[in-house]
Amino acid sequence: MEKWGSIKRRHVAVKSTAVETLQNQFSGYGSTSAIVARTLDKLQLKQPLEEWSDETISKVVNAFTDEKFPTVLALNKIDHPDADRNIAKIAKQQPAESLVLCSAISEVFLRRLAKQGYIKYTPGAEYLDTREDLIEQGDPDGGGLKEMDDKLKQRIENLKDMVLYRFGSTGVVQVLTRAAALLGLVPVFPVKNIHTYGSGTAGSTAVFRDCVLVKKGSTVADVARKVMGDAPIAFVEGDGGRRVAEDHVVSVGKNDILSFHVGR
Repeated sequence: MEKWGSIKRRHVAVKSTAVETLQNQFSGYGSTSAIVARTLDKLQLKQPLEEWSDETISKVVNAFTDEKFPTVLALNKIDHPDADRNIAKIAKQQPAESLVLCSAISEVFLRRLAKQGYIKYTPGAEYLDTREDLIEQGDPDGGGLKEMDDKLKQRIENLKDMVLYRFGSTGVVQVLTRAAALLGLVPVFPVKNIHTYGSGTAGSTAVFRDCVLVKKGSTVADVARKVMGDAPIAFVEGDGGRRVAEDHVVSVGKNDILSFHVGR
């Protein structure tokens, strides 16, 4: 606030717009005129800059911070006994849309068990399957999963009760999804084989190995340039093997799984 008087006087003297004056002040934070303009548009201020009160200036600064540095708060350790109390405290101070409840250690544990062949688990899913679960569902081989000892079974049951059943997932994937949405980005999965979703790497059975983030409104051609560079594209396949035009827009759940075929 100490420099506001001189900023205001210069603003009036050179007849700058509010966007120009604020951009000069915020440029050190990597701001652009577009970001400043969006900030002011959201505030819908009626008074000219030279008449702003201290309260208005604070609102502008806070709005700029939210616009330039959108934030998702990952509230980790939701499996901890004190989690509810701590979550309640934070929820009173922060908007609900900025909060994601998660348990990173649970996600790591489940992925490790899946890799070791004890469970079937898709990262971010709200459920998992053990050998016993699959046998109950009619698979006599239990999906080829390994038997678990009583101690491991109990850990799995505790994790289900404390995290999956209670919160719907470990929240780790949801943090990334929320962050991408907040930034206006769309995750797109380029694959080599559109039917198996494999990467085509020899010896690899991984699906959806790669993911690129593109701005909302991007087309298939934009994604192709980001993934393939200047390589000529003969045609593009989408989910299910259907041909996709290069001018089609990508969005979550639509044209977000793509296989690019090089050629002329």
